[in-house]
Amino acid sequence: MGFNPDDIVTVEPNCAGWFAPCTRDITRHQLGQLLLSFDDMASGTQDRVPDHAQIWPSPEAAYVSAPSIDDELDWLNLTANASYDEDLDRDWYLRNAAALDRIALGESTSERACPDEAEATAVLLLDLDQVSRDYDPRAYVRQQYALWRTAQGTGPEPSRS
Repeated sequence: MGFNPDDIVTVEPNCAGWFAPCTRDITRHQLGQLLLSFDDMASGTQDRVPDHAQIWPSPEAAYVSAPSIDDELDWLNLTANASYDEDLDRDWYLRNAAALDRIALGESTSERACPDEAEATAVLLLDLDQVSRDYDPRAYVRQQYALWRTAQGTGPEPSRS
């Protein structure tokens, strides 16, 4: 039984020296990122950029079960045209970033490769997820896309090589 990374949970960290606990509503995804940050702080690695190379899947591994770029672009356009920007969810932004990454990698012969646009869209996803910009943005998109596809039951376990 999986969970939705966009579900809202309430956290109430209470640290020594605080006058009162601080209560916040965050998504399960943001909670996971927060716990990773706490792990880094506890291990004394918070002052350096974490080495996440072992969890960044290659483009081939991340996109192995992805629909064709044309199908993905059709879905993105239909969904965007049927909603207002504020109605678009994280899945849309993730799939958009992944599609642009794939185009920039040269997977599509019908679309123009634009690495700058893929990078900017990946940074937007980092910001949306409230993740440090210390990460490689496009590698982060690949990781999140592979995890999302697996959670959807439509992709293999992400590679950890």
